[in-house]
Amino acid sequence: MVTTKYIRLVLAAGMLGMVFTGCKKASGDYPGDQYTFDMISSRAYETYALNTEMPDSMSALLPVQGTVPYVGNAIAGTAGDSTDRTINLPYNIPNTPEGYEMAATAISSPLDQKDPKVIAQGQHFFVIYCAICHGVEGNGKGTIVVNEKYSAIPPSYYDPAILALPDGKMFHTLTYGKGAMQTYAFALSKKERWEVIAYINSLQDAYVAANPVNN
Repeated sequence: MVTTKYIRLVLAAGMLGMVFTGCKKASGDYPGDQYTFDMISSRAYETYALNTEMPDSMSALLPVQGTVPYVGNAIAGTAGDSTDRTINLPYNIPNTPEGYEMAATAISSPLDQKDPKVIAQGQHFFVIYCAICHGVEGNGKGTIVVNEKYSAIPPSYYDPAILALPDGKMFHTLTYGKGAMQTYAFALSKKERWEVIAYINSLQDAYVAANPVNN
């Protein structure tokens, strides 16, 4: 009887020792062994891994259409910068001729158009996306136009009609495209579009200052 009990104790101790010695020490990407792992840690999908639970098998999902980013501090209860809140609101003016005309007075830049930092950012994006057609100087003589690789010649920013073009219409055009010009909403955020417009306005202001007689 005593022998059997002793044997059981020895076996139990041995099995317990095997359990502890079989546990690997956590290190690197290995978090260590856990009992009831599935109850402690959820099996999260990697950001870009296939997810068979979703209709399109994508793990990295886009926000719901119309979602507005929260720019404040939820912990502190602050609402964030009013400029950022304005920029993040959906652009609801339709892509129609009536919408284009409406944009002339319905919207205006939420940024300080004279801020050198805003203008510098606008120049950065202008050189990347606009200069190839409109020219570095904004005169409509971009590389592909001069080399006759593009049949639709863009107007100069210094044409009287373009000088008088409201910022709202410029933003509408950057958002939806117009004529031969495609939309740039895929490449430029709302804030970046307004920055580009600020830079174009700075070019026009410099032109008008240098050519007072012609204006």
